[in-house]
Amino acid sequence: MNIESIINEDVVSITNCESEPIHIPGSIQPHGFLLAVTVVDFTIAYCSENCLEFLNKTHEELLGIKLDDIFDKKDVINIEQQFNNASQELARPFVLNFGDKSFHVTAHASNEVIVLEFEMFSEEKMELPDIFIQMKRFAYYTERADNLQSLCQDIADETRSITGYDRVMIYRFDKEYNGEVYAESKNENLDPFLNLHYPHTDIPVQARALYLRNLVRMLVDVSYTPVPIFTIGEGAKNNNLDLSLSNLRSVSPIHLQYLKNMKVGATFVISLIHHGKLWGLISCHHSSAKQIPYYIRLSAHLQGIFLSSQIDVRQTADEFELTKETERKIVDLQNLLVKNQNNITDKNTLIKLKDLINSNGVILHFNEANYIEGLLPDEPEIDDLIGWLKLEKGSQNFSTHQLHQHYAGATQIANSIAGVVYLPLSDKNCIVWTRREVEKNIYWAGDPSKAIEKNDENSLLSPRKSFEVWKQAVKLSSSEWKTPELKEAAAISVSIQRQLHLADLMAEEKRYATLNEKLQKSNDELANMNWISTHDLKEPLRKIQMYGSIILEKDGAIIPDSVKENIFRMQNSASKMQVLINDLLTYSKVVNDEKKLDPVDLNTMLQEILLDFKENIEEKNISIQLHHLPIVYGIHFQIRQLFLNLISNSIKFTRPEVTPEISISGEIVTSNKIEFESQKFYKIIVKDNGIGFDEVYKEKVFKIFQRLHSQAEFMGTGIGLSICKKIAELHGGYIEAQGVKGEGAIFTVYFPVDNLSS
Repeated sequence: MNIESIINEDVVSITNCESEPIHIPGSIQPHGFLLAVTVVDFTIAYCSENCLEFLNKTHEELLGIKLDDIFDKKDVINIEQQFNNASQELARPFVLNFGDKSFHVTAHASNEVIVLEFEMFSEEKMELPDIFIQMKRFAYYTERADNLQSLCQDIADETRSITGYDRVMIYRFDKEYNGEVYAESKNENLDPFLNLHYPHTDIPVQARALYLRNLVRMLVDVSYTPVPIFTIGEGAKNNNLDLSLSNLRSVSPIHLQYLKNMKVGATFVISLIHHGKLWGLISCHHSSAKQIPYYIRLSAHLQGIFLSSQIDVRQTADEFELTKETERKIVDLQNLLVKNQNNITDKNTLIKLKDLINSNGVILHFNEANYIEGLLPDEPEIDDLIGWLKLEKGSQNFSTHQLHQHYAGATQIANSIAGVVYLPLSDKNCIVWTRREVEKNIYWAGDPSKAIEKNDENSLLSPRKSFEVWKQAVKLSSSEWKTPELKEAAAISVSIQRQLHLADLMAEEKRYATLNEKLQKSNDELANMNWISTHDLKEPLRKIQMYGSIILEKDGAIIPDSVKENIFRMQNSASKMQVLINDLLTYSKVVNDEKKLDPVDLNTMLQEILLDFKENIEEKNISIQLHHLPIVYGIHFQIRQLFLNLISNSIKFTRPEVTPEISISGEIVTSNKIEFESQKFYKIIVKDNGIGFDEVYKEKVFKIFQRLHSQAEFMGTGIGLSICKKIAELHGGYIEAQGVKGEGAIFTVYFPVDNLSS
């Protein structure tokens, strides 16, 4: 049988404190012994070397045998039953007898084994009346203490009374896990540690992780000699035993040296857990070796549970006055905003906004402008800060009392801005509260920069030797933002957003009023232009045509042919200009006429339109198919103009090689356009087999002055279909076009079914 020690040599030759494998030391403290048995049949798989001292059996004798080969079978069955009933963890310690000795036993699962830890049983224990008195005292402390620190002081005093340690400290962590002695109870002859700070490296990350899992840890003697654990196998590297939950687990050599440097002989530590995180510790120190019975440890642990339960309550109580004051300010500010809805940027509003969370300055960034109040740097520095916040933080809230750790430009503006609260109000707008730099002194237990030092001889790590008070002057930081302040800042941002939205609406309303005024002037000018078009332009064109005709009639025989051709071109251009002016006047009339809807019988109207085109239809031998059409509500002359233009196009754009056909039909349909929300429409279809157009132009054909056919035989101004589109829209409908080049075109007009007469 190959029996080897699993002691972890990496623990004693550590060169990187944060990688120290403190959960697998492979050894225990000597005030108890350890057996680890298989879950299947309780065969001993691991055994501490000091079993001989307690059981009169060596580890060689114990490894590989069953647990009931050593202890009474009824005790082994009892342990097994309790372990299974408690979901692989003993619900309470178990007392086990071995000859004339009694052991206090605890157990926990570690991978595929059950770790059993044995300590000599002590008759000293707290009876029920003592526990009752302890709870009664705690209730008294909670009633008496008016803040968290005074309650912590009471708990420190009570814990020292229960345990008998020389010093008991309540140790509180900050966000970076630097520690502060928040309360202290000690012997009179000891120097005080109260209010001293300790760097986060004193309790590295893996140690904090263990404090979260194993809530009570006792170190009996700082100068102990570790007891190795043995197993059957191929060495420690393949047979590590995780002792994260162990009471007897050996302590890191670095931590032992740390305690020796502090002249501490024994420790007892209780974890304080708050919202699943390590809030702090109850740390007990003794100048010499000290062991306390398990039931005393439970009693002290109860103090930690009491205190953890009160952290939220007490922190809320400590912030209560600030909360009341801040809530009063927010009510005042909201009342001011209600009374002064027109201008969120007024000086009085900005002053109250600044004072809301006890800031030194406030910046309201609204529509690319900064409205400021209080102690702030110059405009360029403000612009740079706002630009950085919007770029880096975007739509995320952000607060810090150490801006220099985030923003490169903070060192230049620290005298006015060292801390900020940034709340985005929209993509463009935000509000920023600022606090100036406040220098303060922090008193450390030794220089934090030398918390861990390297030994010059072997490059191994060693904790600092000096714990003399070391003063650090902290600069480039503001006072910290408190939770009630941040909550109220977030709460008021909703009101500010509403006010800014109102300000935007009012500015928009003002812009619309100005625009409306300009549009009215433009309409007046357009009306004048209509009058000019009707009188001043039409008359000269008529005269041009008339004089051209007179010249040709009077002097046609003697005028050269080239001159005649120019006169014809002049008359043709004048005629085109007249058509264009008439179309523009029609378009203007469609846009500007008041909307009064009357019933329009499309059957009668289209019969009249086709009669107007009778000569053109007969000349081109066009086949007309006119199906039954509905009565729609609309403006009679506008609807007539719409269908006049559509039928005119179908007659105009025929193909000479085929017999022209025009079909006009109607039906009731439900619109598939999103903006009309399944509304019912009269669908009127005008279809021909003319020259058509390319489908890519189906939207472009409705643009004003847009002509798709440039051949001379297809005369037009490019306004007709624009007029059709405008008429359809003015009636609450729309028009669509489909075309196939060389095959024909389909124009579909939609009139609302529920377009009642107004």
